[in-house]
Amino acid sequence: MEAWLSTPEIHRRLRERGHAVDYTKKVQRHLEALEKDKLVISRQEGRALVWQRKPWLQGARGGMSLMSASEAVAFHILQQFAGNKLPSAVTKDIEPLFQAAEVRLSQERADSRVYRAWPDKIDSVDGTFSLIRPKLRPEIFHTVATATFFERELLVQYRPAYKGEQAEEPKVKPLWPLALVESGGVMYMVAQDPTRPPQPEKGRNDWMRTLYRLDRIGSATESGKSFTYPEDFKLRKYIETEQAFNFLTEPPVRLELAFDGNAGNHLRESPMARDQELEAMPDGRLKVSGTVIPSLKLRWWLRSIGAAVEILAPKSLRQEFAADYLKLANRYR
Repeated sequence: MEAWLSTPEIHRRLRERGHAVDYTKKVQRHLEALEKDKLVISRQEGRALVWQRKPWLQGARGGMSLMSASEAVAFHILQQFAGNKLPSAVTKDIEPLFQAAEVRLSQERADSRVYRAWPDKIDSVDGTFSLIRPKLRPEIFHTVATATFFERELLVQYRPAYKGEQAEEPKVKPLWPLALVESGGVMYMVAQDPTRPPQPEKGRNDWMRTLYRLDRIGSATESGKSFTYPEDFKLRKYIETEQAFNFLTEPPVRLELAFDGNAGNHLRESPMARDQELEAMPDGRLKVSGTVIPSLKLRWWLRSIGAAVEILAPKSLRQEFAADYLKLANRYR
């Protein structure tokens, strides 16, 4: 059964989940409106009113009786793979569904065994050598995720990697959190700097938008201001066109590679470029060509293949790798 809660307690829980509710009377008015819509009920306890949500699920027990095995698996997988990426304002409201899913899958019903087994048959792993990821402070993630969800300005202290350890505390700067992205096991915030608007006369046609690694944030608090989410920002477009998550990107080039043996066969199924072309070379190697954006990630990928790949073009990248490999050869000699 849902607990009966006083108005101050509901106000406290709302603020705990990230809702910007300034005073208790505002909560009281909303509760009275919800009662008219028959979504909550109230009763008198002493001089105060206490409230209860209408029992549409009655917690885990009621949810379990209404939930199919398919729905239970779906909620279990959501919790397993995305539970730590949702703001408290969302997770706290659907916790009874997560609990109901656990109860439903634990039952010995005719349809339960294969559904119960499914979460143990799927997982995800990094495609590269697995490193011990930096720890993310829960309070930082909670603050950033809540501000992103509700579109509120943050005041952030951030220490970029290139600055290393510094005696002085980083300056606090205002940021508008636009999105959260996980890449290689590390969580990033895409944020807009409200102090850096477009200045076409200075050659800056767009707002300043930058990636911030959450584990490098020293402190993050809400400024108390909301912001209007920019209509021109689309996360998928930002990822695909800006290539920000490939790091230190450069203008596009025509990349030509020659692979020994079977080293390049994976590109037949997973092309490196939309305009990729394959051809056999006279010496038997596989030549792969396509338009790519040079970046750190591209270099990491090429180096991971080692001596089984030769960069034919562009000349600048070929010379860069030649110099690096010469340096390595001298170091290991």
